[in-house]
Amino acid sequence: MVVRLSGREQGGTEPAPPQPSRGAPDRRRLMWLRVLLPFLFVLAFLAWGFTTNYIPSTSMEPTLHPGDHILTMRAWLAYPGGRTPGRGDIVTFMPPPEALEGETTSKRTVRPEVWIKRVIGLPGEEIWIVGGRVLVNGTPLPQEYYRHSEDLYEYQFPYASFSPLVLGPDEVFVMGDNTEESDDSRIWGPLKRDFIVGKFIAVLFNEGSHGVNQRRAQEEGA
Repeated sequence: MVVRLSGREQGGTEPAPPQPSRGAPDRRRLMWLRVLLPFLFVLAFLAWGFTTNYIPSTSMEPTLHPGDHILTMRAWLAYPGGRTPGRGDIVTFMPPPEALEGETTSKRTVRPEVWIKRVIGLPGEEIWIVGGRVLVNGTPLPQEYYRHSEDLYEYQFPYASFSPLVLGPDEVFVMGDNTEESDDSRIWGPLKRDFIVGKFIAVLFNEGSHGVNQRRAQEEGA
């Protein structure tokens, strides 16, 4: 008869119990990283490439209204390599010093840090506002680019009104769609390309006349 001895009786050791596999948690962690990393990358890109702005005035009506919150693409993404905006683009920009001349310090704090207008004149072009029309290189600009209003007939503007204005290689001419209520290139001159910070993409929502920003603007203007 053959008797089989246990490992202890044979002088050996008992087999070690199986250890839990560490591969499963590692695989789960890797799976979460694969899901989260693209999401975080997209989130960072959106935060870096886009921003939102608030419209406080009527200068861009009927396109944009007071209380509108808009989505804008930052200039580095909208106009890579320092490209010039296209005619008709609605751009946000830092107001040039010429636009703030003559204002008191207290009034400047009320003005928005970022302005928004539509590009109607491009580098090297001749702009002339005469007979109630905007002429670009002698050709009337289509009405889709600005509202045809009485103030274009009645007023003489410092720029592009008394005589044609020729834009420099890094300049654009901007106007508000609501020309009767817009402080723009007609008054303070061409806008340098470097002042442009973004391009209008879409209206997100309108907070209404009782919104927080609208009430604050009314209080500051009081």
